[in-house]
Amino acid sequence: MNQPKSGTKSTLIFVGIAVIGLLIYFYNLGNATDSSLNSLETQGSPESVEALNDGARVLSLLNQVSSLQIDGSVFETAAFRSLFDYSIEIEPRSVGRPNPFAPISQ
Repeated sequence: MNQPKSGTKSTLIFVGIAVIGLLIYFYNLGNATDSSLNSLETQGSPESVEALNDGARVLSLLNQVSSLQIDGSVFETAAFRSLFDYSIEIEPRSVGRPNPFAPISQ
């Protein structure tokens, strides 16, 4: 009599466990008695009220930022024009190989 290979046997065990797990999952899903478990909407909870308040604050700040007016005359003042750029020019250097993952040729 031929015995099944160990790979086939472990595959069958895995499939059996997966089927049993799915059956348990769908059985528990069908027996949910609390309607709040199946719904994402929780009206009147402290978290949703807090979220609405946070949203109102963000909207208020967004309206304040969009109503800002930048005065361009600041860039025409003598103090702004007297500013000096002290940045240093950096010369480009060879950093490494073009493709670091390519094999090293000898």
